[in-house]
Amino acid sequence: MKTGFTLLIISLLLTIPGAIFSQGKVSVKEDPDVSKMIDQYVKRNKANTHVQGWRITVITTADRRMMESRRAEFQKQYNLKTKWEYKEPYYHLKAGAYLSRNEANWALENVKKKFSGAFLSLDKIPYEEL
Repeated sequence: MKTGFTLLIISLLLTIPGAIFSQGKVSVKEDPDVSKMIDQYVKRNKANTHVQGWRITVITTADRRMMESRRAEFQKQYNLKTKWEYKEPYYHLKAGAYLSRNEANWALENVKKKFSGAFLSLDKIPYEEL
């Protein structure tokens, strides 16, 4: 009985190193249609530099100086990146960059304490801003 157990231990010790250090090769045959679809997906997504998201519109006004003063006031109170754009005849001061509306709503509630006219707006947001 003892010799059978010893023989079993010795045979296990001799086979384990071979299993651990053996170099196996795996080859994968990929369907050409799958490769083509992956290439198309990569090409399509390289062209996308923006994503649909949400921003807080702090103020919309025809007076550029008012927009600039509100921007300075906003930046003193909040740690959010701001940007403005001009769509004739109005200047739009926007802040933040959010993927989800829930996250944007949470930030909007804080902003509305000081800027009661603020609201959410959809915007194209560059990936770098996220």
